[in-house]
Amino acid sequence: MNCMNATKHEIDMLGVGAADALLVRFFDENDKAYIILVDAGNYCNGETIAKFVKERYNTFQIDLAICTHCDDDHFGGFIFLLEDMKNNPQTSVDIKNGDLQHKTNCILTVISSICCLIVYVFGITDCIYAVGIDEYWYNVMHPSNIYEKYYVDPSSVNYTFPETKRNLVYIFMESMETTYEDTAHGGYFEESLIPELTELSENNLTFTNGDYSNNGFYAPAMSGWTAAALVGQTSGVPLNTPAGANAYLSDKSFLPGAYTLGDLLEDNGYQNEILLGSDAKFGGREYYFNLHGNYKIVDYDSAVENGWIDKDYYVWWGYEDLKLFEYAKYELTNLAASGQPFNFNMLTADTHFVGGYPCEECEDLYGDQYSNVIRCSSKHVTELVQWIQQQDWYANTTIVLAGDHKSMDNDWFKNIEDSGYDRKVYYTIVNPAISPETQNSRTVSTYDLYPTTVASLGITFDSSRLGLGTNLFTDTPTVVEEIGYKKLNKQTMMHSNYYDKYILYGKSKE
Repeated sequence: MNCMNATKHEIDMLGVGAADALLVRFFDENDKAYIILVDAGNYCNGETIAKFVKERYNTFQIDLAICTHCDDDHFGGFIFLLEDMKNNPQTSVDIKNGDLQHKTNCILTVISSICCLIVYVFGITDCIYAVGIDEYWYNVMHPSNIYEKYYVDPSSVNYTFPETKRNLVYIFMESMETTYEDTAHGGYFEESLIPELTELSENNLTFTNGDYSNNGFYAPAMSGWTAAALVGQTSGVPLNTPAGANAYLSDKSFLPGAYTLGDLLEDNGYQNEILLGSDAKFGGREYYFNLHGNYKIVDYDSAVENGWIDKDYYVWWGYEDLKLFEYAKYELTNLAASGQPFNFNMLTADTHFVGGYPCEECEDLYGDQYSNVIRCSSKHVTELVQWIQQQDWYANTTIVLAGDHKSMDNDWFKNIEDSGYDRKVYYTIVNPAISPETQNSRTVSTYDLYPTTVASLGITFDSSRLGLGTNLFTDTPTVVEEIGYKKLNKQTMMHSNYYDKYILYGKSKE
């Protein structure tokens, strides 16, 4: 295609707050339109982009997606669009390797036009900062050294298991924050939206020792969506891939250099299982859990195959949490009956952005849907915990309750964010095998949950760290305690030669 024959192109700068999202539409010599998305803002901006494309261009298709760099406010919206594509068959985010591959010259012209527009708006100097060129090149020339300083390869550590191996129940709770608690317990609200979970945390282990201003844990940027959160909490490393890489979405390779909780427990005779009400394939979750621990994966498709739900039944992300908790009891009963130690994971979904899913048992207590769903989830999770505590196998079982990440419902949180409140993710351990060495309150990140979970099972190991995570049962400072959350957040987003070579691609250190 001759670029001179591309008779027209349009540039739309979308209103996504302080984030970045540009849409370009150009036409070839046959008046065929192509749509390019350059950056997609934060996760919550994905809905704005999808709506704009449909209303302005009368299509669901984006032909080429370009992410200039991997900050949250550049790539977050792409995650929403991929989720939307899964849940709305009409939506298509199609990165072409065919037609557009042969239109390189024209695309370069369009991109040049974008750059010219930015220069016109911001000036040459400010342009460098506006498009993040300075940050990109700085990160290339000054890669992160956080792994060289703090990372401990979990595969190099020696582990000793108790004579009777302890079961693990790990409940990942979608978007569950300590923010929802009352101010007396470190939350934002006068009355807790999650009183049942508040009581659980008060009576079990949170590593805060009554200092509720430090309640919960920080979820750094590259663990700030569900798939990345699952990885971070069970491997001690972020899900950080170079632009354009999709190696982590492969059924042959998903962080081959990581040695995860699932790997460790499988190598020591555990049954691993994860239960979720959505399609496990989304976000590569199926690949991760298959390759790291050979988990039995019980997802939406499994529920159909098992006859738990009708093949035409589909709500929200698949099926609602009310059913999920009942299926959890069934699966746990079977695992316990086997006589083999087990690691049972489950992932809730009803509290997902936007507004959550109100099941038939959700009461209207607060006048807005999201608050009601949050309260309903608190009740259902706690009821499951109480059911587990009534089983004869509970005495030898540890329960970990952890939100996956902060909620992405930015509109709902606007006043909270404007107040300066420091949002954190909910975390509690029920019935651990040991007690902490220190009574000091801890500052915790996603990555600390991995070694802490291992230790909670009564497993001893000759390191206070696994991955970037610190065992909270020891008095060793966490990485976030040593360098601060902002620096940890920045360092894990930066390019790392160590991460790419040894974790992302699994190269041998020998």
